[in-house]
Formats: sequence, structure tokens, C-alpha cells
Amino acid sequence: MWRTANRPRPESLKQANAHTCKLLLNCYIRELAQEKRTQIRLKPQVSDYAIAFPASGVTVFGQLAYYSAMGEHEYNCMNWFNVQGEGGGVEFSALARWIMTELEQTRLSTADTPLSAALQAAFMDKINNSCRNLALYIERSAEYVVYDYCSSEQALIYGHPFHPFPKHVSGFTGEDVQRYSPELRTSFQLAYFAVSKEVYREEWVAEELKIELPESMTFELRRQLRENQHQYTLLPAHPWQYEHVLALPKVDAYVRSRKLIPLGVFGPAAYPTTSVRTVYIPEMNCNLKLPLNLQITNMIRTNSDEQMRRTMDASRYLLQQGGFGPDAPAHIAYETGVTTCAFNDEAITRLFTVAYRPIAFDQSCTFVMASLVEAPLSAAPSRLMDMINKGNISPEVWFEKYLEVSLLPLVRLAWTKGIHFEAHLQNTLLTIRNGLPESFIVRDLEGVSVEQRLEPSEEQETAPPSPLFYSREQAWSRTSYYLFVNHLGSLIHAMARDAKVPEEQYWYMVRQALRREQARGDNGFAKYLLTVENFPAKRNMLSCLMDSGENPSYAEVPNMLREA
Repeated sequence: MWRTANRPRPESLKQANAHTCKLLLNCYIRELAQEKRTQIRLKPQVSDYAIAFPASGVTVFGQLAYYSAMGEHEYNCMNWFNVQGEGGGVEFSALARWIMTELEQTRLSTADTPLSAALQAAFMDKINNSCRNLALYIERSAEYVVYDYCSSEQALIYGHPFHPFPKHVSGFTGEDVQRYSPELRTSFQLAYFAVSKEVYREEWVAEELKIELPESMTFELRRQLRENQHQYTLLPAHPWQYEHVLALPKVDAYVRSRKLIPLGVFGPAAYPTTSVRTVYIPEMNCNLKLPLNLQITNMIRTNSDEQMRRTMDASRYLLQQGGFGPDAPAHIAYETGVTTCAFNDEAITRLFTVAYRPIAFDQSCTFVMASLVEAPLSAAPSRLMDMINKGNISPEVWFEKYLEVSLLPLVRLAWTKGIHFEAHLQNTLLTIRNGLPESFIVRDLEGVSVEQRLEPSEEQETAPPSPLFYSREQAWSRTSYYLFVNHLGSLIHAMARDAKVPEEQYWYMVRQALRREQARGDNGFAKYLLTVENFPAKRNMLSCLMDSGENPSYAEVPNMLREA
């Protein structure tokens, strides 16, 4: 529970409620557009809407502030009335109940078992948690200025626009939220373990890419262990995770056997980034992807053997392939190594595993894309459009340049080498110089997929079996979602909304860029993108409701690149 001093003010709670209602309604419309088409009425010509929930006898209605062709609608107002003639403004808790009642009654094929009371209660708890956190972030953080890489990592106030509870963190107390949330511009020291070399394990993609810990960390190892220091290696941990694992009986056994020695909190400042559990350490010029045994959004964020195997295989493969090439404006932020404790129980090992991602870009003018597309204040433009306007640059000129440094290199690499990325907005960075996009960076290589082609190249023939490889159909589908639905969908929405033009205007520019790319090199992937009828979109709300986040279902959204 929040302490009284930490409770957001009513205005912040009101804004958080409105945003949470928008998330729930947009998820419902996108994910159930086909099944509920007779109950969903959107009229962009007159900017009004009405969504019926017959199982509850309720209709939600109001005026649209902006109609989004990709479904990221903005609402001027959201009201409800029922068959008894009662009505009023919509609260997120009521809207969530109407949605759950509707799904319980209709028993969709994606949710063909009844929604148990436990699933419904868990869903509501997570929405409550997310909305409460969001209210705090709006109150404390919305006016923070984004001026460099680190500030952009700590400016993702609202999160995923098609998730029912994007700011949910289960396991943090109110004090933990204050201490560790990136949205509150926090920093803290990490905790450290001395790990016996008998159980310590490390893997680096190349010896010259090994990350050495700075003197400020290793000094404490020498001070505390003295003559025994050479038998141990230092392993960092998130301070919350440090306390969590020390309370586990299996970990206590390793501590008592001196295979693991807790050293406490010390060392340089670490800044939590958009993912909460990945931290940026300026003294190391590196990001550390730490395990954090919490449910953040809808997933437990530890580093399993399989996840780390995918990450390291992807880094090695991409380095062997030369990435985007030496002259490309797009680049890759490689995870160069993993350190961990090789315990008998993998479920315990994953609680200690750390991945290292060094920084090789200009931090003074590189930004996380997810933070740029957000409008931090109600009715304000996105941070990106604010930058474009201040630079006195045409949005169309800026967007054309953006497609040159981001979309086209990704589409070329997909076609020529069968390499695909989870290039959603939170996984991509942009260097902006003189007001224009200069270079594009994609990160978090756990999400890389490589086409396993029928006639593999020499490099693929010699590659060991790996979860990195997918069928072409799977790889193309993943890129369709992450790059086009998630990334370009939200970027175009933000730019079009702020410019007060239809989203189709910017999608036309994407279509033209892909046409030129197809003509330039007979790019089959570009042709697919221009002709496929629909793109897949994750059903995040249904997946969260059914507790199936590891295996989500998908809806179809119209391909905005395809000519009618």
C-alpha cells in the first residue's frame, strides 16, 4: 500500500484513469473487432463512437479526439448508459468488469474455458497496480525534459499503447516503486556477490569484447575477502533481487557453503531504464540486463538459460554476418557477454544471470524511440514532434529521413540475409543530429530471428542448432508485428495526430519507400509487405486475462501498406 505522503493527487488519478480506460477500450476494439463487429461502432466522419456490452446491458459512448486507422484512438470523453437509463463517466474498474463479463458470456475460441474468479481478480489487481503507478509517474515525472540517452530511458511514462496494464509491477512495495522506478529519474548502487570460481561461469562472444568491472567495484571484493579474494569473482545484482534471493533456502545453502558470499551494496551509480530491470552504468559505459524476480507487465523478468542462449547465439551470428554492414546508417547494440552462477537448479541460476550490453553511440543525442513518441502532458504534442517543431523541420522531411535510416536497412537485411529483429519502439534508439535522424540502433538480441531457408548458406550450414532459427513464414510474421504494427503504427499515430492529418498520409510515404526498395533490388520481403492483406497484432488483453503471456494469441489488423 502507498503511504499517505506517496498517494497521487486527484488530478493525477483522473488522468491515469482516463488513460487506462483508453488502453482497455483500444485493446478491446483491436482484439475483438471481428467477433464483436456488430457491437463496435466508430464513426470517424463525425468523430463519435459507441461500444455495446450486451452481457452487462451497458453502452460506452462519446466523442473521438482522433480516429486512428491502426486503432490507437484518442478520446475526448468516455461515458456510459444502461438499459435502466442510468449513466455517467467511465471508471477503469467498471470498464474492466464489463469487458470480463462480455468475454465470460461469449466464450471466444481464444478463451474457450470460463474466466475463473481467480483470473478475473488477478487481472483487476494488475490494472489497479498499473493505474496507481501511472498516476504517480504523471504527477512526478510528466514534465521531465528529455535531453540525452539516459533521460530518454527514464521518460517512458505511459508504456505500451495496446496493453491493459503497461505499468504493472507485482512485488514492489510503494517504497520500492519510489526507489527503483525509472519513470521517477532514480539511481542507486547495485548489490554484489562474491562467487566461488568453482561455480562462477562467464561467456563472451569474443575475448576482446569482454567487459572488465571498474576498480570501484573490485576494490570492495579485495577489501572484504583479503587473502581469499583470488578464489572469487564479483557478480552484480539489483538490490531488490539481492534481498529476494538471500531469503531463499536453496540460496542460503550456497551462502553457508561459501560458494556465494553476499558483499552488500556499493560501487558506481546505476540508472534503471525503460525495462525497469536493465540498468545503465555510466562508469562502465554499459547496460546490464539484470534478473528481477518480479512480474513486470505480464512476465517474470529473470534470465533463463534459453533466453541467454538465444542472446549469445544472436550476437555471434550477427557479428559473423557483419551486422547491417560498415556503411549502413543502422547499427546493432550487441550483448557481448553473460555471467552467472552454475548452480544445480536452473531455476536458481536464472536468478543470478547477468547480460552485458556496452554502449557504442553518442549518448548526448541518442534517444529511446518509445519515449520520443509519448505525449508527456495531456493535450501536448509528442516529445518527437516537439523536437521537430523546435528544429523548424517539416515532419514529412523528418519522416522520410527516418525511413532511410531505419526501415530500409531492416528490410534489406531481412531479404538478403534472412535476419529479423524485435524492433518495437522500446527496443530501438535514434541518434538525431541537426534536428534530423542520423543513425538507428536496434537492441535486445534475445528477440532476433533468422530464417532457416530450404537451401542454407555456408554460414547457416555450419551454425549449431539454435532457437535463433525460424521458418520464413514465422520470421516475416514477427517482423510484420514488431516493426509495422507496433513500431511504425505508434510512431505514425503520434506524428499524424500532432500534425492533425490522417495516419494514411504517413503510411503512403512508407508504401512509396518500399516500392522504391522493391524496384531497386527486387526485394521479395518488400513485395510481401506491400501485398499481404493483414498484419498480426498481439492480443495482449486476452493473453493477460487468460494468463497465457508466454503463448499469446493474435488478431489481424489491416495492412496499411496495401492499396485498396
